[in-house]
Formats: sequence, C-alpha cells, structure tokens
Amino acid sequence: MARRSPAACAFFTAALTAAQFCAAGASGEVCRFTGTTSHDGHVAVTASVEASGGATRVDVALAFDATWFWLRFRYLVEEITTWRDGRMQTLAVNTRYLVGDRIIRQQWDAFRRGPGGLEAQRVQAKTLADFRRRHPGFVQHWDPATFGSPWLQDYPAASPERRADLDLQGAPDGLSSPLAMAFYRIRWLPRGGDEVPVFLPGFKADKLVNVPVGPASSDGEQRQAVLRYPVLSRTPASTATAVLSPDGHLLQLAFDVHEPAETARGVVYTRGCEGSPVKPAGRPG
Repeated sequence: MARRSPAACAFFTAALTAAQFCAAGASGEVCRFTGTTSHDGHVAVTASVEASGGATRVDVALAFDATWFWLRFRYLVEEITTWRDGRMQTLAVNTRYLVGDRIIRQQWDAFRRGPGGLEAQRVQAKTLADFRRRHPGFVQHWDPATFGSPWLQDYPAASPERRADLDLQGAPDGLSSPLAMAFYRIRWLPRGGDEVPVFLPGFKADKLVNVPVGPASSDGEQRQAVLRYPVLSRTPASTATAVLSPDGHLLQLAFDVHEPAETARGVVYTRGCEGSPVKPAGRPG
C-alpha cells in the first residue's frame, strides 16, 4: 500500500473540509427527478443543495439506463461541488458504466482549486482484485449497489493517484460542472443571458466548453442553452431547455443532442422538492 504524502493529505484535508457542513444554521433543499430518453432510456436524478457559513454544496446523483442493440447499458454519475464567493472550490465525481451486470469502468475523481486551476486525483481499477490491491481502504465502494452512498470521507484512505493529465489549467471564476450547471446554476443565471464555462471532469482533451444561455422568457420561467462540443454537429444546434417555477425550482429539463450520425432526445420532470430553493452563496459567477 502506497503511503500518502503530506501534500496529498493537505489536498484532501482542504477538499473534505470544504465538503463538510454544520447542521446548525444551514439551509437546504432536496429535489428528485425522473425522465425518459431515446433508446428506451430512463433517467432518475436526486439533487441536493445546502448552504452554510457562506458556502454552498451541490450534490447531484444521476442514474441512466438504455437499450442499444439488445444490450442494456447503465451509466451512473454523481457530482459533489462546493462553492464560495461564486467560485467552485472543489469537485468530486464518481462515474460507473455497466453493460448488463458487467462492470466496464468505475472511477472516483477529486479536484481542488489551486493556484493554477483545478488539480486532480483519481481512484480506479479494472477488476475487484486490482482494486483491492491498489485501494484497500476504499474497496467497500466497489459494488455498484453502493452508488449514491457517502464516499468522500473514505477517499483519503484510498491512496488516490495524483493525475496532472486531468488538471484544468487556469480555471475561470464562473466555472461550473455539467450536473451542477443543469440542475442548479441555470436556475440563478442573469435574466438577460450568460455564457458559462463548463468543466468536463475526467477528460484529457477539450476539457472546457463555453455554454451560451439565452435570456429568460417573458414570464422568466424558461431558459435555453446551446450545447457546443467538437463531436456534436452544429446544424441543427444541440440544445437544453429548462423550465423553472416562479420561486426558482427546476420543473423540467429537456435536451436535443445532434451528433453526426444520430440524434438523441430526452426530458426530465421534477417529482417534488423538499425545502426552499437555495441561492448561490456570495457573489454570482
């Protein structure tokens, strides 16, 4: 088992401190969503937001399954972001990809804002035996059935690998992650429109994409974003449209994605929320 360096310990002390919130004086909301997509796809999302002491934590867990050529695919992703003064300070991501019951890939990444941008660590292995050998302090999280269970508190014991190739250099102040953007940030953008830099965690190239968000509709309850990325054809443009309640809850999220060889569509509806909408802490950005 590899020893953790003082720098690695400092890295995770900062990340985990940012991810911990005191119950006293905290405000929060939990919303659940369900939806359908192309290829007989089904989506389930739980999004929770908590604010305390001038910081905001956004935790979004998404489960997606679809059928392709008689095979059932499952994609699970959880993003946990923490924000202070309008800047994303930390990002923790757990992604799992399965075909049927067979595990294809599982990764746990942690990013912390440093002087040069977002600095990355990763935990992964191809098999359970390899995972047990490389990350013995984290093996309890291997089973896909544990998806959505708390894991950040065990991450330092996993002896994660420093991954400079996953770093984002020069992370801008207004940076967001994909799920935080879709289920939180879009609700609080300026009514006149904005362009949000979105970080694609885990990518080794084309890690940053600017997402233009148009002005709010006349009733202020609809926003549309244009999705631009090298693998997406731009004619017609791929879009995502959010419908918001007057008090700022996300009611519906629809997307229409065009690739050179295929088009995918989907829509996600809220099943209900508990708590009051939480506005971003500090200045917007």
